[in-house]
Amino acid sequence: MDRQVFLFDVEGQKALGFDTGLDSRAFARTKFAQFITEPGYTVSFDGKSSSVNLWKASGVVEYSEAEAAGSTMVIWGPPPPFRWERLDILLHDNDKREQALTAIRSWIQALLETGAPPAGAPTAGAPPLWPCAALIGEDQPGEIFFAPMDLTVNCLMAKESNKINNRYVHPDLNGMNAAAFTAAAMLYHVFAGSQAFPAADEIIRHEDMREGNFLPIRLAAPGLNDKLSALLQTALNQSVKKDGGLPNGTRLLEGFLALLQPAPLSSFVSPLSEADKLLIEKEKTQYLKTNSASVNTRRFVKRNAAVLLGSFAALIIAVLIVNSVIKSRSLLSTANMEPVEIIESYYKAFGKLDHQWMEACVIKGAGKDDISMVMNLFIISKVRQAYEYKVQSSFMSAQEWQESGGGQVELPVFGVTDLQIRKEGAALSGEELYKADYTLWVPGEALGGADMEQNSNDPARGYLPPKAFHRADLVTLVQKKGNWRISEIRRVSAE
Repeated sequence: MDRQVFLFDVEGQKALGFDTGLDSRAFARTKFAQFITEPGYTVSFDGKSSSVNLWKASGVVEYSEAEAAGSTMVIWGPPPPFRWERLDILLHDNDKREQALTAIRSWIQALLETGAPPAGAPTAGAPPLWPCAALIGEDQPGEIFFAPMDLTVNCLMAKESNKINNRYVHPDLNGMNAAAFTAAAMLYHVFAGSQAFPAADEIIRHEDMREGNFLPIRLAAPGLNDKLSALLQTALNQSVKKDGGLPNGTRLLEGFLALLQPAPLSSFVSPLSEADKLLIEKEKTQYLKTNSASVNTRRFVKRNAAVLLGSFAALIIAVLIVNSVIKSRSLLSTANMEPVEIIESYYKAFGKLDHQWMEACVIKGAGKDDISMVMNLFIISKVRQAYEYKVQSSFMSAQEWQESGGGQVELPVFGVTDLQIRKEGAALSGEELYKADYTLWVPGEALGGADMEQNSNDPARGYLPPKAFHRADLVTLVQKKGNWRISEIRRVSAE
């Protein structure tokens, strides 16, 4: 029988059992009995009052069923005073989405009653965040049981089929911020019918969580209440670096409770016209395409930079590069340049890997993602030059590649081509607003996820041509100390 937590009879009475999956010898050898001292929690609330009661295991028994080939050791204790169902089982039953929504509401309220849980590590003393650890009252939504942390880890999460519970728990967040993230991930699943972070590989999934790499809920669940959508986005994007730090996790949970008043699931979703559905589906397809390219490119740059800068030689080169950047920044200026000249030189700097000039063209952190990408590629180029004892750059500019015919080349191709700049009418006083249409070429190796050097130098792997992405940016310029500078770059299209 496939069981981890179940009701059975012990000494003539009903008991809640946690199956360890171990026979008596293995149980003794692993000193599993130490886990029976950790408490669980039963939380009850009716809208006016609430209570939190500790649950403790009563003992261990060797248990078998008639159809079972052998027996296993089961840790048992008093059963919850209500009929229950595991939260994760509700989440993954499409026919029980209404019950799952009610269960999540109870789960949030119960956590607010019991206090901040840990992020997911097996630490005693607070409710764990994995959905499989929560037993929800079937007939009484205001009743919930949290299994002890270590029993959850060693009995429930030990089974491979329950690893899916990890897709709701952030690897780094703590306390109520971690709880808010898990609540948002569960609500996303209920409203969208799919998980926000579905990657089977744990390393990739954790990267996605840290980077906020998921399909926005407005595209995953079209028509969802705007306030609820915004709250979900905020909770799932918590670990993405922000100047103001993390939001208040308790307030996020309280916000969910305020919005999720008892009501049918359909009441949170507005009907859309067929035209609106088609537009959203088109936007979703475009987002998945461009976001995948952006994520792969960013991780490619990060992965190569980390490998190449891991050696002492790379470190020395990086120090020299930083010193060079510091010295040259003070010499770079946009004095006597018109806005169009600045915009044109900014985008041409991509292919030259001239992040220093790009920084000289901007203020207020404009274009920081593009500048960071160019800077990382610049470092990779310099390190490879040092390793290979070459004078020329280890990248080819897209403009040079296009002018040479655009055929197969030995070097990775990167940069901007087909740049068109036109002035826009809507601009505030003292500002200039332009639209820049262009094509960004990214090395094929980056999108393929393979190591750049191996793909570039090993003919057996085949040639990977650069990939073109057509972009449109709205570029705002302001005057600072008499010189025009770019104050904002807003990407309005990326294909």
